[in-house]
Order: sequence, then structure tokens, then C-alpha cells
Amino acid sequence: MKNLDLRIQIQQLITQIGREIEQIPEDDLEQVCNVLEPLYYDLYAFRAILEAQQNLKPGDSLTRDEALQFLQLL
Repeated sequence: MKNLDLRIQIQQLITQIGREIEQIPEDDLEQVCNVLEPLYYDLYAFRAILEAQQNLKPGDSLTRDEALQFLQLL
């Protein structure tokens, strides 16, 4: 029951946010996008890093020194 109530509340908030965004002037929206876009990509990269950390097993990655040695061979 709580999950259903939460979903309804989230859906209502999404609808309300959509209405609020429509009232924001275009110039302000562009500024907001300029701020949010890099944050979105940072969050995307952060999630990928967390997922990789959870899935890595010993020996799956190189230490810093091993990586530097490998790069010198190229």
C-alpha cells in the first residue's frame, strides 16, 4: 500500500514539475540546462564507477604502477 501511495505522490510531483517548468522563461531554462548537464554526466560517470567497483574481482584491474608500466610499453 505504501508503494502505491508513493508512486501516486511521485507521479503528482512529476506533473507539477512539468507545469512549473513550462512557466520558466526560455533564457532561464537555458541557464539551468547549462548547470544541470555537467552534473548529469558526473552522476552518470559516478554510477558507472560504483557499478564497476561492485563487479570487479581481484586481478580484474591494474594498480597505478602497473598501468604506468603498461603505458610506457606503448
